[in-house]
Amino acid sequence: MDAPETAAESDVSPNQVSDLLVAFGKALRAHQLYDVNNPVYQRFVGALRSAFAQVWARAPELTLAITEDAITWNGAQVYRGDSRSDSLAFLFYKDGIRALTFAPGFEDEDLEGFLEVLHRARHLRSEEDDLLTLLWERDFGSVRYSYVDLFTEGADVPEPSGEEPAPFAEMLRGELETAEAVAEGEEAAGTEVERPPAPVASIKREDFDATLYFLDERELRYLGAEVERETERDLRGGVLAALFDRLEEPKCERQSEILGILRTLLPNFLSRGALGAVAGVLRELDGLVRRGSAFDEKRGAEVDALMEELSSASTIEELVRAIEAGAITPSVEELGTVLQYLRAGALGPLIRAAEEVRQKELRSLLGQAVERIAQQHQASLVSHLKSEDPIVAAGAARLVGRLGLTEAAGEVAALLANAAPEVRLAAVEAAVALRSGRAAEALQEALMDPERDVRIAAARGLGSLRYQPARDRLAEIIAGRTLRDADLTESIAFFEAFGSLGGNESVGLLDRLLNGRGFLGRRESSEIRACAALGLGRIRTADATKALQAAAPDEDPIVRSAVGRALRGEG
Repeated sequence: MDAPETAAESDVSPNQVSDLLVAFGKALRAHQLYDVNNPVYQRFVGALRSAFAQVWARAPELTLAITEDAITWNGAQVYRGDSRSDSLAFLFYKDGIRALTFAPGFEDEDLEGFLEVLHRARHLRSEEDDLLTLLWERDFGSVRYSYVDLFTEGADVPEPSGEEPAPFAEMLRGELETAEAVAEGEEAAGTEVERPPAPVASIKREDFDATLYFLDERELRYLGAEVERETERDLRGGVLAALFDRLEEPKCERQSEILGILRTLLPNFLSRGALGAVAGVLRELDGLVRRGSAFDEKRGAEVDALMEELSSASTIEELVRAIEAGAITPSVEELGTVLQYLRAGALGPLIRAAEEVRQKELRSLLGQAVERIAQQHQASLVSHLKSEDPIVAAGAARLVGRLGLTEAAGEVAALLANAAPEVRLAAVEAAVALRSGRAAEALQEALMDPERDVRIAAARGLGSLRYQPARDRLAEIIAGRTLRDADLTESIAFFEAFGSLGGNESVGLLDRLLNGRGFLGRRESSEIRACAALGLGRIRTADATKALQAAAPDEDPIVRSAVGRALRGEG
């Protein structure tokens, strides 16, 4: 094809042409990645059409000169491609095209076809047609181009003389006869005839150092960098991004197919410890579900099924075991992100894991995840209070307390009759945390629980709540024989609780236990008297202080020490 004519004078600036070529490159990449109906593709093609329209407003046509790694316009460089793999300049140059001219109408009639031709040219095999052939076949009406023959580029081609060339056989015979005559003449004259060198048995790398196809240092560095970049490229992230681009398209069959792929990939990612990829998938799915219009009813059900399967007990248990065993070592951020997207089905297994796991950091992380899920699914949390698994029931009770779900106070109170001591202890802790009258009333029954730790927790809880209705029950226990057989820790818990909620009315009983004597002049044991002193220390009234001062010089060191602590307010 003839070379295009030089562009006419115009008001187009080099920057405007450069922006157009940038838009051209983006549109070509979008053509490679997306379907023609994809909104992303349409946006880039629309931007390219707009760029051409702006040029036509200032110039009748656009002529570009092509070199190996650059494109120029009116002598100014408007594009440079350092990477041949995605360079527009090299794409044209390698097949001999040296100039391109675009005319108005190209953006409407030929643009997308031209992009298709360039896309095909980038993926042609060596035995297939080149870009020139593809352009010739399409015969675009608004594109002209000039090119060179790659086999003769840079060579001096002789002009034809007009004479009839001699037959090839006669030329060859004449050359041979001349060579033989010269050789015979030199031998007759006694001169040594130069013989052609013997063929070499092998070739070496150095033989090609000066050849046309040997790579220089800059090219070798470039190839090395490209290989390294390709090796480190996040191929998985790119594939997932492409899947989600297509998942956003309202094509139901394709959406179902992609969701099926994700349903297969997620367990695979989990087993390999790729929690970052799992978190990314869940984040994208959650965003699409929240949008509300991305899926129809059937596809929404498929997403729900995928999330429920990921949140199942077997999946959670396997994940926790793998982390504990060191088979996978996810970061805290990755694990936290994955767990925050799980559904209510994961609550029970996560409660058990958070209660049983020994690693402090993992235990804390699981606890945070359990709280997030429990806040989103409070009804499910309350239902786990009735779990037959004592570990799950106890963990659910503690969660109810931490979240302050006072509406579950009745269910928490019912747990105080549970057969498992750990469940009753957790129920006491939850009842104290809820600060509910109904739960506090149930704590009075726990004061006589068969388990020591439960009794202590109930006494301390009632004291911290200052639940006045429990005063009489505590006074009955303190005055009776129950605490005479208890250990010191339990006795202190009951006496301090009685002092905390009894006020000045409790001074009389505690004073008698500390300073009083029986009918035969006997005092209470050192431990009971010391506990009474600590109880008085909680009241902090003038009568309480007077009773303590009366016992200050006591000869019993245990009592004297407890009185000193109470007077100093260290109880």
